[in-house]
Amino acid sequence: MPKARRPLCLLGLFEPYGREVVDGNEVAEPSGSDGAGSSGKEDLRGKYSIFDADAVCGKGGRLDQAAIGVTFWDHDEELYIQNNTVVWSAGHQVRKRFSCDATIVQAKWCRMSDTREPLLCVLHSDFINTYTPSGEMHIVPLHCRVSAIWPLPCGLLLQRGPDRTPRLSSDTFSMAMESPIHPRDWLREGFRDNVISPVPAGSSSARRSSFLSTLPVRPTSSFFYLQHPLEMPHPVRVEEGAKTRLLSDMDEKIIWSSTAVPYVVTYHTAKRQHTVWEVKAAPAESESNILKGAPAWDIMESISLQRSWTKKGGQQQAREVFMATDEDGVPLLCLVIAESQQLLALRLHSSDLSTDGQDKSKLEVSWNITAISAAPIVATRPRLKSTGSAAYDILTLSPDGTLFLHIGRYHICRYFLPISALESLKVRPPGKGSVSTSMPSDATSSGRDGAQKIVGLCDPVQGRVNVVTESGKMYRCAVSLTPSSAITVLCMNALSQGLRPALYRYLLSRLLEREFPIVDALRVTTAKSSGKPDLDWAAFSGLITEIIRDMPGDVLPPKDLAPPKPVKDDPSSWKFLLQSSMHQSNLAALRYPALMPEENFSILETLPLPGPIITDNADTETAVYYSVMVEILEVLHAVYEDCKLDTLRWRELWQLGATLSSLAAASGEMGYVDHYSRDFPLAVLPLPILPESVSLKNNGKVPPNLFQWLEKCLKGNRPAENTESLPGLLTKETASCVDWSRRVIGFYDLLTGGEVVNGRLPSGVQLSISSGIATTGEQRTVLAMVAEGFGLPELDRLPPGVSLPLRHALDRCREAPPGNWPAQAYVLIGREDLASTHVARPLKHMTSHKIGENLKMDESGTVTKQPDYLSMAAPYTSHLRPISSLPGFSDPNDTADANGTTAGVDPQLVDGMEHMATTSAPLRFGRDLRLNEVRRLLGSSKPVAVRTNNVPDVSDPDIVALQQAQLWQLAQRTTALPFGRGAFTLGTSSAMLTEALPIPKLILAGRLPSQNDATVNLDANTANLADVTSWPDFHNGVAAGLRLAPGQTKISRTWIVYNKPDEPNFSHAGLLMALGLLKHLGVLAATDVYRYLSQEHEATTVGVLLGMSAAHRGTMDPGISKMLYLHIPARHPPSYPELELPSLVQSAALLAVGLLYQGSAHRLTTEILLAEIGRKPVGDNALDREGHALAAGLALGLVTLGRGRDAWGLADLHIEDRLRYYISGGSDTIDERQRRFDGTVSSTNSVSRAFDDQTQIMEGSTVNLDVTAPGATLALGLMFMKTNCEVVAARLAIPDTHFSLEYVRPDFILLRLVARSLILWDSVQPTEEWIQAQVPGIVKEAILVSSKEGSPELPLNADADLEALAQAHVNILAGACLSIGLRYAGTSSAEARQSLRHYALYFMNEKRAAVPHGAAASPNNRRQYVDRNILETCLNVAVLSLSLVMAGTGHLDTFRLLRFLRRRTDADGITFGNQMAISMAIGFLFLGGGGLTFATNNGAVAALLIALYPRFPTAPNDHRCHLQAFRHLYVLATEKRCLQTVDVDTGLPVYVPIEMTLKETAHYGETTFSRVTPCILPERYLLKRVRVCGPRYWPQDTELPAVDKPWWEPGESGPFDGGILYVKRKVGARSYADDPIGCRSLLSRAIHKSGDDNCSRAAGRSQLSEVDQLVSTFSADPSMLAFAQLFCSGADNKKSSGDFDNFCLQALYESVSTDRPALLQTYLALYTSVEALIDRATGRGTSANGICSDSLSIYSLKVAMAYCDNIDQSAEGKPLVQRTFLSGLAKRVDDVLNSPLRSSSEAQDAEMKPYFSELFSYLDTWQFPLKQITQTEHGVKKTSGLGTRVCSIMFSCFLCWYGIPQPQRVASVLQQLVLEVPGFLNTRQSDLHSALPMLGLALPSTPLPALLRISECLPFLSLAKFR
Repeated sequence: MPKARRPLCLLGLFEPYGREVVDGNEVAEPSGSDGAGSSGKEDLRGKYSIFDADAVCGKGGRLDQAAIGVTFWDHDEELYIQNNTVVWSAGHQVRKRFSCDATIVQAKWCRMSDTREPLLCVLHSDFINTYTPSGEMHIVPLHCRVSAIWPLPCGLLLQRGPDRTPRLSSDTFSMAMESPIHPRDWLREGFRDNVISPVPAGSSSARRSSFLSTLPVRPTSSFFYLQHPLEMPHPVRVEEGAKTRLLSDMDEKIIWSSTAVPYVVTYHTAKRQHTVWEVKAAPAESESNILKGAPAWDIMESISLQRSWTKKGGQQQAREVFMATDEDGVPLLCLVIAESQQLLALRLHSSDLSTDGQDKSKLEVSWNITAISAAPIVATRPRLKSTGSAAYDILTLSPDGTLFLHIGRYHICRYFLPISALESLKVRPPGKGSVSTSMPSDATSSGRDGAQKIVGLCDPVQGRVNVVTESGKMYRCAVSLTPSSAITVLCMNALSQGLRPALYRYLLSRLLEREFPIVDALRVTTAKSSGKPDLDWAAFSGLITEIIRDMPGDVLPPKDLAPPKPVKDDPSSWKFLLQSSMHQSNLAALRYPALMPEENFSILETLPLPGPIITDNADTETAVYYSVMVEILEVLHAVYEDCKLDTLRWRELWQLGATLSSLAAASGEMGYVDHYSRDFPLAVLPLPILPESVSLKNNGKVPPNLFQWLEKCLKGNRPAENTESLPGLLTKETASCVDWSRRVIGFYDLLTGGEVVNGRLPSGVQLSISSGIATTGEQRTVLAMVAEGFGLPELDRLPPGVSLPLRHALDRCREAPPGNWPAQAYVLIGREDLASTHVARPLKHMTSHKIGENLKMDESGTVTKQPDYLSMAAPYTSHLRPISSLPGFSDPNDTADANGTTAGVDPQLVDGMEHMATTSAPLRFGRDLRLNEVRRLLGSSKPVAVRTNNVPDVSDPDIVALQQAQLWQLAQRTTALPFGRGAFTLGTSSAMLTEALPIPKLILAGRLPSQNDATVNLDANTANLADVTSWPDFHNGVAAGLRLAPGQTKISRTWIVYNKPDEPNFSHAGLLMALGLLKHLGVLAATDVYRYLSQEHEATTVGVLLGMSAAHRGTMDPGISKMLYLHIPARHPPSYPELELPSLVQSAALLAVGLLYQGSAHRLTTEILLAEIGRKPVGDNALDREGHALAAGLALGLVTLGRGRDAWGLADLHIEDRLRYYISGGSDTIDERQRRFDGTVSSTNSVSRAFDDQTQIMEGSTVNLDVTAPGATLALGLMFMKTNCEVVAARLAIPDTHFSLEYVRPDFILLRLVARSLILWDSVQPTEEWIQAQVPGIVKEAILVSSKEGSPELPLNADADLEALAQAHVNILAGACLSIGLRYAGTSSAEARQSLRHYALYFMNEKRAAVPHGAAASPNNRRQYVDRNILETCLNVAVLSLSLVMAGTGHLDTFRLLRFLRRRTDADGITFGNQMAISMAIGFLFLGGGGLTFATNNGAVAALLIALYPRFPTAPNDHRCHLQAFRHLYVLATEKRCLQTVDVDTGLPVYVPIEMTLKETAHYGETTFSRVTPCILPERYLLKRVRVCGPRYWPQDTELPAVDKPWWEPGESGPFDGGILYVKRKVGARSYADDPIGCRSLLSRAIHKSGDDNCSRAAGRSQLSEVDQLVSTFSADPSMLAFAQLFCSGADNKKSSGDFDNFCLQALYESVSTDRPALLQTYLALYTSVEALIDRATGRGTSANGICSDSLSIYSLKVAMAYCDNIDQSAEGKPLVQRTFLSGLAKRVDDVLNSPLRSSSEAQDAEMKPYFSELFSYLDTWQFPLKQITQTEHGVKKTSGLGTRVCSIMFSCFLCWYGIPQPQRVASVLQQLVLEVPGFLNTRQSDLHSALPMLGLALPSTPLPALLRISECLPFLSLAKFR
């Protein structure tokens, strides 16, 4: 059969654009050039490559368009190489341009492992440069010459060039030195050791070459594999059976590789043979198989090549090698051998692509065709369904210069190059992308075009290719044959997937060889809104017509049988003009698209004559031809039914129906003709008057009707089990053209109880289901919709009735979906809150992509594409834009000056807390002014008010003295405020890298309110101000630094050094410690630390030591360890020069060692710290010995934290005995003395002796318990923390005898009780009974006696020491309070709060009643033995313990107590330490602005114990017993446990009630309590469940596993996304902030009554005008707001109807109140479809002039009614749409179909029911009564009422609504009844309805109204023909 000859679409003359860029912008010539331009020299021209835009896409999706300027993706990308320049361009726009010093050999795009972006690999002589589109660059050095690089699916294949002596050129070294790349990226380990290192420094190139030439020659691979740009290339091995070897044959050259399949093609130049290799992962070689001394990169694991096919026999190298697609979708590897003029095709089956077994990888030549050149082209087929990749056809060039297009081995059509089309290109010069659409007008032009012979094809990309002519010119041409018409594309895809390949190729050839004139296309009706003819559809419908004409026999009716054409009364001149040649040429040029014929004509005037009945005796050719036509009909009918379920295709569906009706009529399938006539009665042509020789068959096929299938499925008839009722194409795996209907059928099958078995449902269709729990059909349907990518946008495209069951399934799953669903499923059911929680990221940070893609961040912070759950959301929800920042982040619109203060704000207001208004704290505590009060109490940047009594007789100097005295007292409080401010602002702000961190001022001045706020400064003579402000400045710097949130990656070393002052000061020292506590100080380099330490500033050293150790806590970093031990003299060797280290620095270094080695039980460190506790004093300065010993003890406790006796390797140290010795004292035993002086700490022996010799303080062999007891006590408690060891706890027992009480200091009893409670952790109870149980009996007795003054009946023991007993009593109570505080820290325990508050008030009352010093008191009164300082310390301990328990809660009663305690002055005995304790308590109560609290793990409790050590300083510079810097270590105990709820739609934080359930413990059962967010969560291991409750937000129920770890670590994701729980507010409810009591909800409004009120029209419209304002309050959906404004306000719409306005108002209220916005579209679609039908029946509508889809709307309404019936029968809740609404619509349809039309004469006969005569004619003649006059039969006169278009539409609706069976089916039933039921004819004549039971049995699925209508027609039907 001769093939068509089609012109190529000529895009223009091709010339690389990069050449124009390089030649036009080149300034200097490369080295070696004479300076002349190279643009005109052919030998200096560069190389180019054309590639697809997909090659520069990132993994899982495309790159950012803004980064590379991409606007669309269907274009060519170009790489141009010339000398040392690479130009990457596209569309005559330069994307990137790379230039370097070395000459470029080759450039390729590739993908490598662990890289998100593709890499542009540029090959030079000595190295490879890799670039990413975002600008990242790496250099890969090469040890040998590489001649070419070839990309693989993952990695790069390097081909070794000719052998040469390895050397490093000067260009290479200069680039390495000048390149910004880190040296480790340039000089790799193996490369440096084997090439660079052996060469002596300063040697010349000759010496270097001579040296390298002496290296032993070893076998090396000729191919290398580069897997990552930061790795060295690996050698490639060859698999030969079970062995592998290096591929070292240098004659083997790579000629092709692919990034899609793991295959490589090589050509052996010596053997002249081609080989196809399969790329596999090479097995790891054992050490015995590796050559000793081989280069490092030759022994690394690499890839291997396995031989798959070899072409032997002296052939020249293949001209082209490429991948194509066979006709069945299998990939092809094609080689074009120009010498033999053959194209060899090797099929790569799916098994070929696997690596299982060696036999599977063997390839064979499947077929070959004649060709001298070829190229893969995307021309005729869509993307493959299995892989999603494009299907490539083959464009071949025959030896005679003819172009053939092939699908596999079969050629479809021929092409020629229309060179003459260049003459019509009047736009830019050639090569500028101009496109020629000119077509040859005659054969002369075609012959002229073929004058230039085509000699080659190259550079194929998608559907474009370069055609090379014999003149040497290249033309860019397009070969795409994909139709532009969507309906045509669907039909062609269906034919390709549903027909046999041979039949499809035949049809495609017939289609391509047609030259369909545009004038004929104008006569084919189209649905294009532009009015232009659809040439693609015209060609396709013309192909169907030609198939009908080619049928055997007379198919088309004779001229005399066809009805006459309608005659138009046009003027003769106009008719002459329309028939003129000028008009025809204008139409051909599409110059006047408006001149379309008014009537819808077709090429055919009537339907073809029905085909004959095929019997066994029929002609074979005729039978085959008719079977082929039926096969085509069934395939295209599947497309037709698929489009019926997509409302967007209804406008063009009638075209397909009209074409298929002709095909069905010609094939004799009148059932199909009737099917299309019912759907589109105006589009289907009438049947001709049938001659007597033509008879209609009644046993034809029943066309599948998906609407009826869905309806029956909902009614429970289970048609899913009958696969014949569905198109056969739906059950094919590769049929992607009907995916739409396949998915809908599958969803319905799942809804009605179908189960997936072997991937198929009972209906036979295949359906995927996502992973997740699914126990009901609705849940399985949701998961299936997610797996199939069927989101809300697709759901909106379904007919409204069809979408209702699916929407009902989504609604049923919305309330409580399972917790393991994918995020897409949650978005699909309208639970974006669960989706955001599921992906740990809010919706506002996501951008919408195509279905199946989204962004995901991996562990390294790289963003990759993953399945996108936003694609499931409806389009009308994409407008929601949350606020730009959540609370906790600063507003980017705020402007600040250079000092970090807000512009226009008083600098005094910048107190370090000004940013708290932008955090979540106002949401937690915004209902009162407590935050303002906290800021006032902790502010230190403003002068404090000084109020003195104005006494008349007091002189001015005395007043000044009083003011100074009061100001000094206030200064003590001001200097202590930074402790609380640091806790209050902890982690609440972010650093601004361009500015230094502002540190608020510490102002000690005062103001006099009585003197107009005059400022009075603190007198410097009163005290040394430097001593007063030095360490407070340190604490102020710590407070400023603690504001920064932990985990901020943007805080860098540069910013920290930028904040460094010129001279060291205390503020910056505090800042360094704060950064260390927040783990930011770890970014400092060793040189930075050295510069800080070399300043020899005491505070700076302390800050650096503590900060660095805190930043590396528990890591045992050796570098930090060396730095710390440098500041501990005990670790210095004897020969080390003596350093004068301050005692503060030594104490800080000791504790820093404990932090660094926390929990490690490091033996050497343990020994050192144990020795440091009892170290003898050095020199005469022993004032700080207690602090030193305490630091050593705390550090020892940290090193052995919680290890107890399980610490490995510490048993022989007898730590318990030695600590007991330090606690209780006694004589120094021989073993102890030996251990101290000659023990295991050998490195400290000489130092200890030297110290002992130097000291002048003689303590003898006894230990000073006042120095060692505190540290040893706490060390023992920390070591055995939470071990519940009774034996160890007994050593810390409270003295219970008068004798033992004399040997223990009262304040040490407090420490003993705390340490004992740490050990017996589980026994601590927050009750007053437990506290009293800690008091020994002798103490209770003494306190009881002393409480009853003058009671002779209670005598005291003669040995009793009342002072010791009284002081022990209060210290025991304080120790118990501190124990409860540590045990229940951060728990907000009400019982603990009550107990601690009780004893805080007790201590306060005791202090108030205490006897002042020197005052007389009654005998035995305990108050005279306890002074106020002791009671104040106990009070401070109690309130600090109370703040620990209530940390972060901002408890109001506790805050009132603390505020009262803060008011006290020095007259009450208040010191700096007491003010510090109160300030810390206030800060703890509002820790982190209410967002943080304390943990109770071992490290947290130890840090709290160190920070709250109950020995408070007396002055700001007092460090004697405890270093003040240790007070800030509470930061290490903080934990973010504040749960904040954020509205997922608006991004705003909201109040939400939640219910939390705690796990059962040994002390209490499972407990459930309620909180309102934001709130503090319990510890993670205690919390079992969190549930969102309340009627305003959708519920969530989160089950939490038992995990003993913090909630959210910085940089890590955990439950609730780092403290944020996304919630979704129900539509119709307002937030709790706007409506606390719920009186303003939508349900309390009566807008729905506005349409029912019997008020005036004006009043109703006034009320309706406020609807939009009301809706805007409860819904942010702009579609809802626009609908309310445009359709619910009748006053603004003059053309609107009052009934329609009321309906819109009711539908809006129903959608909003039930939180189902999608139902509004369903309501409107159903309502308007019925209204349109009524308008058409009554003559009010004008839409009848065009093709309408009323029948499809009727089907949709019937499915909706079936859905409601199904819900009522199953009792599964209420239907989404009100049943009364659907019943009302059904009643209106019944009324309009049972009432006569105005245009019908039946209205005159009241006894005749409407459509009776039409139905009678329809059943009698089997023809749809369309536009023709029927004859009178049996005395019944038939009218021409259906001669109008409206009546035709109404009759089709009548048949669809009542379910009238097809006439063939009715005739078959009547024939059966006549033959099998005697007397049936007599029965029907006696009574019209007597035959109804028999008809019901014969037609079981026919509705009763249809049976009644049929029975009414039976008396008039001629049943004699059924005998």
